[in-house]
Amino acid sequence: MAIEDIKQLRTVNGQQQAQTLLDDGWVILAVCVMQDGTSQYAEYHLGRPHTAASPKGAAGVLLPKRLRPEVAEGGDH
Repeated sequence: MAIEDIKQLRTVNGQQQAQTLLDDGWVILAVCVMQDGTSQYAEYHLGRPHTAASPKGAAGVLLPKRLRPEVAEGGDH
């Protein structure tokens, strides 16, 4: 999936929240380590294409263009 295909963005702090979104067809765009005083936690940045269809790449992984099957084989994306 190309980054241009992402139409919605969402940020969550909980692993369970992130997993629920992944199960619903969202993909992880970034995971950031955040620090608030003495607390440290992961912040998940997720994206979803304009349709709720499952991503073409591996679940929850945004593949670089060179690794996407449709690009590697010379097809359109």
